[in-house]
Amino acid sequence: MGTVLRREDNMEKFTKIRGLVLKLAVSLAVLTPIFMAVSALGVKFGLWDWRFGFGTLVRGFGPKLIMLTLVVSALALILALAAKPRKTALVALLALAVPVAAMGIGKNVGKKAGSLPFIHDITTDTQDPPVFSQTIIAQRGTDSNSLEYIGTLDPRSKKPVSEAQHEAYPDIQTIKMTLAPDAAFDKAEAALKSLGLKIATTDKENGILEATASSFWFGFKDDVVVRIRASEGGSRVDIRSVSRVGGSDIGANAARVRAITDKLTK
Repeated sequence: MGTVLRREDNMEKFTKIRGLVLKLAVSLAVLTPIFMAVSALGVKFGLWDWRFGFGTLVRGFGPKLIMLTLVVSALALILALAAKPRKTALVALLALAVPVAAMGIGKNVGKKAGSLPFIHDITTDTQDPPVFSQTIIAQRGTDSNSLEYIGTLDPRSKKPVSEAQHEAYPDIQTIKMTLAPDAAFDKAEAALKSLGLKIATTDKENGILEATASSFWFGFKDDVVVRIRASEGGSRVDIRSVSRVGGSDIGANAARVRAITDKLTK
């Protein structure tokens, strides 16, 4: 009789512990994406700067929170499967899916970043890149990345940015259009607007268009300048896209230049 009572008492304790661990796992699984979203949106809406939001919160505390969620969720799943009833196993598995997915995303981003040059300034003309106006320079502020292109090195490969760009994105070249400069200018302005960029300056006389792109979560800003020059048979269009902050853009500026190019060549 005493053995049976002890067994029932132990099972009751086990069930209680299993329930508490499951609740903690679910709480952490819910907290993790909320933490990441708040960290990012806090930067976007100016609650804290990007170094704190991205560097300290997302890159600093984020992995620790993900790992804690992984361990607790895995323990919750083990406890759910250890004894009947096992109906909570699905909940534990769903909680476990959150950190596993987060780790998968992080791994893919890291793999992509490692395969690309550590640069954030992309242009179709690496010998004579389009220059930004004082309006954009003022908007970028003194704490932004330098706009110096010629002579700048990829800090990882130690190659000139132009060489690193050509190796990674050989397709990014000057666009030759059969349109007259004014018509090419209008098409370029329409292209920037259709891609969701905010037009900053327009100078049709000199063939210069500037715009700014903002990322959804962090509100990271990249500045774009489009230069249109008359050439034999039409126009010569060059694009430059530069991140305001961060070392590697993980291909974002190249993707933007390609998107603008696609719009102009259709």
